[in-house]
Amino acid sequence: MHLGSIILLISLLVSTPTVAAESIVSELDYYQELPVVLSASRLSQPLSEAPNAMTVIDRKMITSSGFRNIADLFKLVPGIYVSYYKGSQPFVSYHGSTDQYARRMQVMIDGRSVYMPPLSAVDWAFLPITIEDIERIEVIRGPAAASHGANSTQGVISITTRDAGAIHGGELSVTRGTKGINDMAVRFGGGSEYMDYRMTIAYSADNGYDNIINMPNNLPYLPSLLNNNNDSNQVRLMNYRADYHPDDANSYNIQIGYNHDVQGVGFTDKNPSALIPLSTNGNTPHDLFANNGFAQLDWTHQLQNDSELVVRYFHERNEQHESFPVYLGGTFFATPVVQSLQTSRDELELQHTLALANANRLVYGAAYRVDEVNGNGYIPALNTVYSSVISKSKYRVFAHDEWRLNDELLLNTGGMFEKSSLGQENFSPRAALNYHLTQQHTLRIGASVAYRTPALAESNFPALQPGALFIVSPTITSPGLVPERMVSREIGYLGEFPETGTSLDLRVFNDHVSRAIYFDKAFTGTFVNGMAAVYHGVEATFKQSYHDNIELTANFAHEVASSNGPALRAAGQTSMASVTPSNNDLLSASVPRNSASLLYSHTLNEGWSYSASYYFQSELQPYDRGLVDRQPTQHRTDMRVAKSFSARRSLNGEVALVVQNLFNQGYSEYIVNNVFNRRAYVTLRLDW
Repeated sequence: MHLGSIILLISLLVSTPTVAAESIVSELDYYQELPVVLSASRLSQPLSEAPNAMTVIDRKMITSSGFRNIADLFKLVPGIYVSYYKGSQPFVSYHGSTDQYARRMQVMIDGRSVYMPPLSAVDWAFLPITIEDIERIEVIRGPAAASHGANSTQGVISITTRDAGAIHGGELSVTRGTKGINDMAVRFGGGSEYMDYRMTIAYSADNGYDNIINMPNNLPYLPSLLNNNNDSNQVRLMNYRADYHPDDANSYNIQIGYNHDVQGVGFTDKNPSALIPLSTNGNTPHDLFANNGFAQLDWTHQLQNDSELVVRYFHERNEQHESFPVYLGGTFFATPVVQSLQTSRDELELQHTLALANANRLVYGAAYRVDEVNGNGYIPALNTVYSSVISKSKYRVFAHDEWRLNDELLLNTGGMFEKSSLGQENFSPRAALNYHLTQQHTLRIGASVAYRTPALAESNFPALQPGALFIVSPTITSPGLVPERMVSREIGYLGEFPETGTSLDLRVFNDHVSRAIYFDKAFTGTFVNGMAAVYHGVEATFKQSYHDNIELTANFAHEVASSNGPALRAAGQTSMASVTPSNNDLLSASVPRNSASLLYSHTLNEGWSYSASYYFQSELQPYDRGLVDRQPTQHRTDMRVAKSFSARRSLNGEVALVVQNLFNQGYSEYIVNNVFNRRAYVTLRLDW
């Protein structure tokens, strides 16, 4: 299917979400079929009254997609770029492939930030939840620092897990497939009048990408090429959630989780025909071991006049370690390098929501956070021991006001002030005006300012990084780094067409980034501020529902970027005319001009159901990779077929077959050796 056909199909097929929501504007008798969202402003609002463009991925879409990995779900969001540095290391970003860390996307699970130092990135393999633990996901497309602070400059992913009362009984699921796919999970839950609980214990494994020796697309060997021959992943995890509600005024949510992960890491970047095909950059193939755990407590207290107080505390800790021999400078050192990294985060947040008047609601609060990074290593070849401990704290205060000016106009205003122990102070304001043309058609115009604070990996250089860890040095720094700044403007339209069961979400945006941080390899050899960039484009989501058993969701994004940053052309290399803009702008080349996704699901009689999805992405040049890693245009089609059954009165189940990349259009993801060939797996689920 060509892009023109996709655009035509999207133009003809529009749909509406079927999620019912309790109206929060009953005084207007305002009928809403759109989802109610919480993360945009920290207030419960219909999607048509949120101050940002948002995408909601519900439980039904998660199942229909057939995905195993949480990160893949964001292929269903317009403008989101999902790729893999290795089979075990996905990353999710907005506005193209800036680098493998995607430092500008905030990610939260039940309000808990999982965007961790020192890289200020999310390691999706370390999250102690499975895709089946997720109830819904809200994605804010665009800056949301006014609600969620620094590092929300591109957007926010807010994951909500299933309630403690969602499972009463047991559930077993087993998945087997190609590429070494081997998953198993057990879930059980129960409850009483005052308390509900659920628990998940799971194991997941796969072999990553194929071990490619010959270069894809008949490419010649190049010194910059990384041979990805060790990227398997094995995860063991558990999570527990309990909801205690002793009376009508108080409720307590308790969560704990643990993840043990073994990742295949390292590369072979020496010519495979050589006698010693080891990594000449020191990152010899080996295993990385990681343990990640968290504990979270939320207390919600209902006050008078619909006022609510929420107090949240969480502690998160991650520990990683590895050991491996090193091949450097033509010498092989058999005695292994040993290094470890521990990171932790403690945060306390208080939030108060109240109605100031019949037409005005306010939420405000404050939070205090402490992050700590502790790195240790030993290099036998140099007889060197290194160690670093870096701790930083941050506090923030925030407020958001929703003011209903009249029956048609709604004004959202808010802001957040943050101050860190490093002396950085930022204030991020936002304002949006929503105009209801009719009850089913809304226009939104908004503007915001957001900041991204430098990651420790940018402000403090690594003492050593031959392996997967980034052990920062407290003495080797990038002096004078200041936060990046983004000014964003958008115009949106959200329309419902109840007579045809359709809806349309359209957004036009313009984002200006200043003081952007990049690695100045040519001159200073450090991270510096100085890049300026402009992103503008249009995004659309169309949905269609037929008789509650057929649903189609179509997304499309067209984006254009420009910057004063590094050029694409390198010495001795030829630029790609089809990707490279006239000014040879590397940032512009790293943003796919067009991307699209289609998800079709159909529920049949006698327990049968099937879904099909299609993903398109125009070619791009990954920002921090060489020209050999250029990503050609991608086409991918997935399919899922399922049959539910009832073996006995108390035992139900489902068998599902998923085929990804059905037509085997092998394409590369981020690194040329990461070729995604056809994959298939079968899942058996039993409920009792």
